[in-house]
Amino acid sequence: MTESDDMRRRVRARTDRAVARAGIEVGMAFDDVVRAVENAVDIRLRVVEEADTRGWGTLTGFVTVFADQRTGTIHVRASDPALYRQFAASHELGHLLDDAHCSGAPQERSSVSPYDDPTLSTPEFEAELVAEQVAHRIARVLYGAPRVAESSW
Repeated sequence: MTESDDMRRRVRARTDRAVARAGIEVGMAFDDVVRAVENAVDIRLRVVEEADTRGWGTLTGFVTVFADQRTGTIHVRASDPALYRQFAASHELGHLLDDAHCSGAPQERSSVSPYDDPTLSTPEFEAELVAEQVAHRIARVLYGAPRVAESSW
């Protein structure tokens, strides 16, 4: 088994655990998915559609968690199409379910593919891949296949 095969296996296993942790299943609406993640991670979540994103660069979303208050907010661009906002929020839900986040200021993490970001450490790279795979699994639940959602972006 190559190192790449081993990473794919780890990412698949983490993605499976993350989706199972929330009990995400066909028939759920987006709000149902958010509530399922809330229950899984024991925090109250709110998705915030930000109108002023001038300083965001290529960033499409980020999550903030206030552990002492058991609350969190997922911020997405209000100017993005609804399905894209849901996908960006789903990526952040993936980070919450995986308990793995990238470090650095928000502007340092962006919509650039993790494959094209040489600054990511291996754990950060894997965390991004897991979050992206969780977002694709959520898209399948919501829309039948990721391509349905992607065609509207």
